Amino acid sequence: NTVKIWDTEMEAEPVTLTGHSSDVHSTSFSPDGNRFVSGSGDSTIKVWDAETGAETLTLTGHSDGVVSVSFSPDGKRILSGSRDKTLKIWDAETGHNTLTLSGHKDGVYSASFSPNGKQIVSGSFDRTIKIWDAETGHETLTLKGHAFTVLSARFSPDCKQIVSGSSDKTVKIWDAETGQAMLT
Repeated sequence: NTVKIWDTEMEAEPVTLTGHSSDVHSTSFSPDGNRFVSGSGDSTIKVWDAETGAETLTLTGHSDGVVSVSFSPDGKRILSGSRDKTLKIWDAETGHNTLTLSGHKDGVYSASFSPNGKQIVSGSFDRTIKIWDAETGHETLTLKGHAFTVLSARFSPDCKQIVSGSSDKTVKIWDAETGQAMLT
């Protein structure tokens, strides 16, 4: 139920942060490194000050555990994926939920923005990967081909491909425009 901050240059003990009441499933730094976000089985997302370790925001709205969290490339939005089958986009300053994305038939285990911030990719227990418009929340593509849960999905730096990893023991590379599997 904790978050730890490790100094990679010193052999000091890590700083331990408490505040979640269940497992912490995901953490991610903001692009400027000043904040980080954590998602927990307690259905909350917490935003922390990276220098002081102070909790600055608690985001509530998911009805089940939050498994994936990340900042947008510009640091203005936070994306969360939950076992409640939804993704949510939050204002990183106010904590206000600005969009809820629905379409997966089971829990969302991976959610991230594209490097240009225009799209979102999500992977789910329902064995699919979905691509979404990050401004409107509209689903633009569903990728099918994994036999079990999609645990991780990310865009390539040029936003042209998606790589996914699954509990079916495969990694797949997809064309982000057509949704066609390119490599397995």
